[in-house]
Amino acid sequence: MTVLTVEQLSLTRQGQRVLSDISFSLREGEFLGLLGPNGAGKTTLLRAIQGLLPHEGRSSLAELSAAERARRAAFLPQAREVAWPMAVRDLVALGRLPWTGAAQREDHRAVAAALARMGLESLAARPADRLSGGELARALIARLLAQETPLLLADEPGASLDPARQISTMELFGDLAREGRAVVASVHDLGLAARYCTRVLVLDQGRLVADGPPAEVLSDALLAKVFGLRVWRAEAGGRPLLTPVALT
Repeated sequence: MTVLTVEQLSLTRQGQRVLSDISFSLREGEFLGLLGPNGAGKTTLLRAIQGLLPHEGRSSLAELSAAERARRAAFLPQAREVAWPMAVRDLVALGRLPWTGAAQREDHRAVAAALARMGLESLAARPADRLSGGELARALIARLLAQETPLLLADEPGASLDPARQISTMELFGDLAREGRAVVASVHDLGLAARYCTRVLVLDQGRLVADGPPAEVLSDALLAKVFGLRVWRAEAGGRPLLTPVALT
């Protein structure tokens, strides 16, 4: 089932074209990695497809009311800040706001499941403004999970996480896709994207330059042209390994 359709989406900011004619669709079970160098338009695209930025073209998500969007898609923004001493449990429970009026028992279940999945049970009562950067990142991902939407959008979900947590987060998103959700995440680590994403979109200067399975898309020629990199390649457990080794 298709959960998101984007057609010829373009965005202009202060007279400068930031995104140009982006088109793709996303189905249940896909883990889509948004790749591109800094300034390529990844964050802008994630925000535009939700209707958070004015744009030309079409996004099926942006066409919905704000309330319906919140039931269809959960968004993890790049900013990782909490300015008030709210307990982690209550922060995660904010993900249940789109379902106001639902049975309280269901809210408790969703919050408990999200805390457990992110390994935060022991921190549930701690004020969120006293968490480390990595702990807060995990709490915000838990809030994303508690929303229980068919589509998850995450802007650099690995930011502030140590290498082990970055891997576990990518594994989590892969698991969610296999469970039937659709996931879109902007990812800077090409190796993690190649290993865990089922599909990648590559942006360069606001244009979509490649779309497909990582093993096909992330060719030496593309990586040299878009990222200015040469890479070392291998395989482990049936999954590709890709490590940048030098500038071109």
